[in-house]
Amino acid sequence: MIALVKALIVAGGMALAAFLYARLAFSQIIGAAAIDRWRNIFLAITIVAFLVPNFWIVLLAIAVLAVTLGAAEKFKPALYILLLFAVPAASAIVPGFGGIQNFLALYPFNILTLVILFPLLILPRENKGPGGVGMLADLCFIGFSVLSLALAFRDTTMTDGIRQSTAYALTAFGPYLAFSRVNWTLDRLKLAALAYIIPAIGFAGVAVAEVVLSWHVYRTPVDFWNIGFFSRYLERSGFLRAYGSVFGPISFGLFMAIAVVLMPAVVQSAKKKFWPTLGYAPLIVGLIASFSRGPWVGAAIAMLAIVLTSEKRFRNLVRSGIVGLVGFAFLAMTPIGGELIAMLPFIGEVEETTIDYRERLFDVGWGVAMQNPVFGSETYLDTPEMQSLIQGQGIIDLVNSYLRVVLETGLVGLALFVGVSGFSLLALLRAIGEARRFDPELAGYCQSWFAALFGMTLILATTTNIVAQIAEVHWLLCGLCVGAARSVRILTE
Repeated sequence: MIALVKALIVAGGMALAAFLYARLAFSQIIGAAAIDRWRNIFLAITIVAFLVPNFWIVLLAIAVLAVTLGAAEKFKPALYILLLFAVPAASAIVPGFGGIQNFLALYPFNILTLVILFPLLILPRENKGPGGVGMLADLCFIGFSVLSLALAFRDTTMTDGIRQSTAYALTAFGPYLAFSRVNWTLDRLKLAALAYIIPAIGFAGVAVAEVVLSWHVYRTPVDFWNIGFFSRYLERSGFLRAYGSVFGPISFGLFMAIAVVLMPAVVQSAKKKFWPTLGYAPLIVGLIASFSRGPWVGAAIAMLAIVLTSEKRFRNLVRSGIVGLVGFAFLAMTPIGGELIAMLPFIGEVEETTIDYRERLFDVGWGVAMQNPVFGSETYLDTPEMQSLIQGQGIIDLVNSYLRVVLETGLVGLALFVGVSGFSLLALLRAIGEARRFDPELAGYCQSWFAALFGMTLILATTTNIVAQIAEVHWLLCGLCVGAARSVRILTE
């Protein structure tokens, strides 16, 4: 119990500090009342997660608190984003019913989908307008969903097919459909961005504590739940790789990278920019604390995407280059700077074997995928080629989301999966120029959300999309980009 209290002090204290900072820095953007509401519900759910000893009671409490304390939140998608990482991403198998045993692995964020997003799907679509905007992304999403639901019943029992299709519906339907149907006004884009950034600042503080103390804070309540959930302590160059509540350093780095990319729009919105600009510091530190190279590179390229979609590209590119060089030089002079530079891909020499493994994984995996190129295979992991990739931990680490998709659903599935992201990006890219003629501030948020999805599509090549909330965030970003593009078109017509 003492360990739980210590963990709660760290996690709750960092979250409280983040909301106190947010009140100082961001109340000029969304108002202090909204930040106070968010603080209360976030801290309430955090306390429940750490002090309630039963996983199923925790899930029930999440549902009750999200519905009751969240009732005052008029814009529900922001509430979903706010709470998405509040509870450790651990799961337990739902007991069977009606002759079905071990029905489904249920996560806390699945409960948020059920009580926050699914009710939005029965409401009329808000951004009714020109049908052509985002249509191709919608069609690809529908196609990939139909394919995934159909393949869930391939070479397996009816029970397992129901289990797989239910898991996919919980993962994809709520985030994509709810966010693509929303009328994304400027105020709502602000709410969504800050609902993501503020908790991320708190998690950045937790990440620093994890690295310094060599202790994963959010593992403590999961051990207390006694659900048999497995997570690992991973190090790089002697540093513990932080992962906050998501139990994976690459996924944590990915989520921090998105927060960093959303910051330029928020800073642009602020009349007094000093305090909001300080928000970059904890987010960048949190990103570094993951010690994950893919998210580092993805964040840098995503920030470049913001520059290249800005109105004064050349000037902003020069400024960004100068800031980057100064930052790199400053980093090199710090005690830890040399070690961080040594971790960079293609520059440093730390753990080059992980890059070699990824290259071999792709070569071998693609060859296996081409054995069943149209719709993939259910048993690809059992092939001798894939078995040769088993690592010392006794697992095949499929650290490439696109490779996993093509292995499981074939080239048809890969084309549809990539099509959702690609056409979502294209829709919002076209909307940036339209928004700039109407409202430069709106265009800034479109740029940041575009860059967030763009960066994520790159980072997905370095991790699997079946861990933590990666799939939920991917579908959420695709839906938001489509919804924002439609909303911009309505505004400008």
